[in-house]
Amino acid sequence: MRINAHCHVFNFKTFLTDAAKAILAARLNRGGLSKPFAEVIVNYIDKRLDRTTDNREALGELYDMINTRRRGGLYLWEFLRLGFLPDIAAVTDDLLAKTRDLLDDQTDDAVVTALMMDVISTKESTDDALFHDQYRQTVEQALRHPGRVLPFVAFNPNRTGRPAGENGLEIVEAALTSGACLGVKLYPSLAEHGPTAPGMDDLFSLCNDTQAPIVMHANSGGFAASPATALRCYPGDWKPLLLKYPNVRLDFAHFADEDIFTDPGSEPYKWRTMLLGMVKDPELGGRVYGDVSYQDEPLGRAAVRRAYFDRLKGYLDDKALSRNILWGTDYYMIYLSRSNSEYWDMFKYELGPDFPIIAEANPRRFLGFPGDNGKMAPNMERHVAFLRRMRGAPQWEVGSPMAQWLAAAFANQPARPGQP
Repeated sequence: MRINAHCHVFNFKTFLTDAAKAILAARLNRGGLSKPFAEVIVNYIDKRLDRTTDNREALGELYDMINTRRRGGLYLWEFLRLGFLPDIAAVTDDLLAKTRDLLDDQTDDAVVTALMMDVISTKESTDDALFHDQYRQTVEQALRHPGRVLPFVAFNPNRTGRPAGENGLEIVEAALTSGACLGVKLYPSLAEHGPTAPGMDDLFSLCNDTQAPIVMHANSGGFAASPATALRCYPGDWKPLLLKYPNVRLDFAHFADEDIFTDPGSEPYKWRTMLLGMVKDPELGGRVYGDVSYQDEPLGRAAVRRAYFDRLKGYLDDKALSRNILWGTDYYMIYLSRSNSEYWDMFKYELGPDFPIIAEANPRRFLGFPGDNGKMAPNMERHVAFLRRMRGAPQWEVGSPMAQWLAAAFANQPARPGQP
């Protein structure tokens, strides 16, 4: 069973708030587009994104714009094409089709996470409601592809303190306790969302009680509101919360890459060194992980790429590190630089027999699949129970048949009265 532990399946209709538009333009600019052209792209999306249609006419015009200006190339086009897909189901179907094509054995299960994003400002806006549609559609994918799509609910501290139905902590609590979602996605660089942000201690307490894992954006690039907010992702700042809450498993995504905002010679910001120390720290009990999704070094020059994989293989040879490295592509954000399939094939080729360590064994442990003792983590037990309750819903298996691991879990987990 191959597991891509870092994926996104939202589309522009369910993600692109006013706050997200500004951050997307900045991200495109840092990715190589001129600032004016990046703004042209985002303004075009905003102007032509019809939330009631499939946007095919607008997408054709956008392709002509990119082709005429010869900026961004095919990767950027694919990123925009996926964002313009009519719904999250279409994005998810695309991801799973591409994932199945990459399997060595087509009879194996292909499992992906679905990490939500909630990009809003401190000031309430009507487009804050987009997240509710993103949440609903993402959870539906767990029914359309049972056992193959594992949803993670986003927590944005800007929702803390809002009324019932809009309160971020209440949204996360309902998602985790119902079993609809396995864990939580954090994105500190969206704003001042560091470990002391409003509601963050309460969130960690909730994840501690439910034993739900957290995936946190942890490089100084990506979607960052500013150079200052990018620093909120620094791994060392989160250590006190991890020490306080001993049941929390935290994946520092992108393996704590430093990017363009920090001085590599500045000792406090040796991000990856800090992450490796936290993985090995006995006080943290093996609960700290790092995923290799969408990193710059594997996409760099040949010499940089070779050095990266030599170092990664060294980590996998180190018993103190090898169990805590996760595989992920960052679909579909990876298309800002490379294709999902190319990134997957590169790691599979370079790591050879070590690839299953990060693409099978380690993500199973992080996500809560049954271990050597046959027991699931509580978060996965709740998700299996949720899927059992929802079996027979109209969306059930519309996209894919139930995964083999889930069928086995249903067989091993006694049904409650009234459940199928």
